[in-house]
Amino acid sequence: MFSWQLDDELALLFLQPDMASELFALCRENRDYLTQWLPWPSYIQQPADSATFIRHAIEKFARGEGLTTAIEYQGEVVGVIGYNQIDQDLGKVTIGYWLAERWQGHGIITRACQALIHHAFEEMGMEKVEISAATDNEPSRAVCERLGMQQEGITRRAERLADRIVDHVHYSLLRDEWLRQRDH
Repeated sequence: MFSWQLDDELALLFLQPDMASELFALCRENRDYLTQWLPWPSYIQQPADSATFIRHAIEKFARGEGLTTAIEYQGEVVGVIGYNQIDQDLGKVTIGYWLAERWQGHGIITRACQALIHHAFEEMGMEKVEISAATDNEPSRAVCERLGMQQEGITRRAERLADRIVDHVHYSLLRDEWLRQRDH
């Protein structure tokens, strides 16, 4: 299995079919928390749903359209992160992620995003990295701001969640901005 060790505590693992039960259990345990910000957790009703997600992620990777990894922190799978979209024509990637509630506040997502941003610019030759979040999702917005991303704008009524429709705030980081940050 592909494993990208980011530091002593944190690794990204390429999704494998045998992870379906573990991801299902993590989604089930965090369903109430995750549905605050994501539309899909209520649709994950059995391990087969996680298996379908993994299969689609692998197929998307094979087409060069995405890369989805499990986040392993201190030896435990705690969430998922990846490039939800890879657009070679525009030279940009869109990062998406989710993290189990109990692991919030450990810098996990910030560190994982830093690795994906570095990879996008250095290894893939991308020119832009994007992340979008609900406007009231302060933790995700704080991640984007820690990463030095610029707010591009807000899309009103962007997504239906379980109990409401939310606006999305869009953040981006351009290659030249990242290079300036990295060199200072």
